[in-house]
Amino acid sequence: MGFLKDIRNLEEQAEASRSRRSVHGRPAAATIHAVRDTGGPVDDDPTVELELSVVLEGEAPYVVTHRETLSRVAMAGLRPGATIPVRVDPDDRMSLMLG
Repeated sequence: MGFLKDIRNLEEQAEASRSRRSVHGRPAAATIHAVRDTGGPVDDDPTVELELSVVLEGEAPYVVTHRETLSRVAMAGLRPGATIPVRVDPDDRMSLMLG
């Protein structure tokens, strides 16, 4: 039981970390340059690699390659040329999350 409790604790810590980043992340806009399927589905959802040009207010645009597992529904709006909202980790501008 100790092992399963440790795993559950790690999952809770990871979720808390994601939650903190989404709340505290800097809002930005990202233009999609490329969407690539990595071939690694998770629970039938595709893991994709996005090449993005990110624009933070008051800063020059920069390019990020971001990998994330997304639902097939979310994938529908991810096309080259589209601009999407992202939240950038304030401590590491190369780390971001969609939305």
